[in-house]
Amino acid sequence: MAKGLFITGSDTEVGKTVIAGGLAAILREEGYDVGVMKPATSGAVISGGELVSEDAQFLLKMAKVSDPPDIVSPYLFEKPVSPYHSAKADGVEIDLDKIMGAFAELSKLHDIVIVEGAGGLYAPLTEDKFMGDLARMMSLPALIVSHPYLGCINHTLMTVGAADIMGLETVGIVFNQWRKREFPQPDFDLIEKTGGAAVLGLTPFIESIEEKTVIRVIRENVDVEAVIKGVDYYSPARAVPRQKSYEERDKKYTWHPFTQMKQWQESSVTVIESGDGVTLRDISGNEFLDGHSSYWCNAHGHRNIKVNNAVKRQLNKISHSTFLGLSNVPAIDLAEKLAELTPEGLERTFFSDNGSTAVEVALKMSFQYWRQVEPETKRNRFLAVKNAYHGDTIGAVSVGGIDLYHSTFNEMLFETEFVPAPYCYRCPIGKKHPECALACAELIDTALKKQEGRFAAMIIEPLVQCPAGIITAPQGYLRRAYEICKSHGVLFIADEVAVGFGRTGRMFACDHEDVAPDMMTLSKTITSGTLPFAVTMATGKIFDAFLGEYEEMKTFFHGHTYTANQLGCAAALESIRIMEEEGMVSAVQEKSAELSGMLAKLHDIGNVGDVRLRGLIAGVELVKNRETKEEYPWEDRVGVKTAMEAKARGLIVRPLGNVMALYPAPSASLRQIRKMTDILYASIARVTR
Repeated sequence: MAKGLFITGSDTEVGKTVIAGGLAAILREEGYDVGVMKPATSGAVISGGELVSEDAQFLLKMAKVSDPPDIVSPYLFEKPVSPYHSAKADGVEIDLDKIMGAFAELSKLHDIVIVEGAGGLYAPLTEDKFMGDLARMMSLPALIVSHPYLGCINHTLMTVGAADIMGLETVGIVFNQWRKREFPQPDFDLIEKTGGAAVLGLTPFIESIEEKTVIRVIRENVDVEAVIKGVDYYSPARAVPRQKSYEERDKKYTWHPFTQMKQWQESSVTVIESGDGVTLRDISGNEFLDGHSSYWCNAHGHRNIKVNNAVKRQLNKISHSTFLGLSNVPAIDLAEKLAELTPEGLERTFFSDNGSTAVEVALKMSFQYWRQVEPETKRNRFLAVKNAYHGDTIGAVSVGGIDLYHSTFNEMLFETEFVPAPYCYRCPIGKKHPECALACAELIDTALKKQEGRFAAMIIEPLVQCPAGIITAPQGYLRRAYEICKSHGVLFIADEVAVGFGRTGRMFACDHEDVAPDMMTLSKTITSGTLPFAVTMATGKIFDAFLGEYEEMKTFFHGHTYTANQLGCAAALESIRIMEEEGMVSAVQEKSAELSGMLAKLHDIGNVGDVRLRGLIAGVELVKNRETKEEYPWEDRVGVKTAMEAKARGLIVRPLGNVMALYPAPSASLRQIRKMTDILYASIARVTR
């Protein structure tokens, strides 16, 4: 995090450069070491056979510094349009990492950096990033320069609102280029009251931009002291007490999931404040690559403008109305879209809140289904796979097979039959790969035969058991499990909460082996992690079993307050639209092939026993002895230590025991994925050496 100020405008041609240069000169006079930056200049001119930014030259002159032009102005374009469009005209793609690298260099050279943006906060830099996004990435507060003419209230308040939406802190507003004889003074009181940002000055139109004149005019008409206080208030020095305050309050008031709070109380706390793409940023300005997709949710990057705007549009219509006795527009649109996307036969959508509740719906639905179609039978048991994880509500825990998570609650659970998982690296039945997979599948048939006619359904995580340690099922296992269930008349529930929506390289994991389940549970990626939301898909056959006269009471008596919440539906619809429009599934396939090569080098580390990959879901199993596959003792906390080392190097990953899970968002670039794997390699090597 650097100390500085981002100068933006309510529009172009409001005199941002004059205000930025004047403030740089004044801060220099006040004893600050000031650097200046114009990240992307449109309308650059040719001088001495080279493109130069006259704005940047003015800023350098006012600050009296001679920093390298390529870090003061990383991008120069001749065409006088937005940076994105001028770059496009030149066949150039603006790289925000390049800009941020230049900013980092300037921050090392100077105590304060004054950055002048092009146009306003919504001036585009790339297809989906704007000037305001750059200000937030730099963690700089904004000073808004506005015109004082007719319409200034509207333009100014819209800019203040945009800063709020983009998560920017605002130092204040300066009105510039006022012609007293032509225009009345803007209504400062109304602007401050409505926008919540202080008006810090009204400067006259300056005929000459001679240094002394600019400095004098700004000193006389702008509350420079307030600007300096704002710069100091949002400086890195403030991050230290903020970090301490939030850490103390976190330890005093919160309770984190799957976390031993005794150790938590004794360790430092990373408090996330913002994010962009696959980057997370804490309140101290430290940045981390999100190698966890924020618990396997994020697909399109944090703060994806398209998803965010879809939620905002819906929010401005209505945020929530009950689905009991009423319907709503986005829920109907989403249900239709899901029926189109999911495997054949899944026609009906039941909405809920998260993966656990989606599983609860599937279990209760399958149980009641058999009560209503075969009331004389006793199909009241469920078949699941060892090491399974389906959520943390009681029904979901009952069909879960991870003793570490579930054994404490055994007395609360209904009885479930479990079959071995095709964990081929540690085959539970002593077979060699690939015989392990088919042998495990045949044990499903054995279990169903032993209690023929007693099972309501089998529930399975298709292809990848993620929480179990990224256990990947070999080709053919899923299809065989499905066929066996069909042969016994047992319903097949595909829990795709973690693997659905392109994560494995197909839209749904079931698509890999042409499996058409009776029910499918979906959550996490469905909204790209924007909002908690889930669905349980069911076939028309199952739905029809719940139809009857009112007095027959065949109704599915289950629901949630936020069933079919409009904001969640809107986020899901937009997320799916992006997946299709941008070819996300194909991108996952291509990136998976590259990731496979990147992960291969991990085998060079002696304590890496197995590397497993499906799509962009990777698991690296760490072992004490590669030859014997001896596991590290739980108390050694090897996975935890590796995750801590990775975080210190700028990567967020979460261990699954001794398995390091790498789960990048599909939107991550190959460069970012490579950096993730490089950090993971270095972290494992250091901890296990």
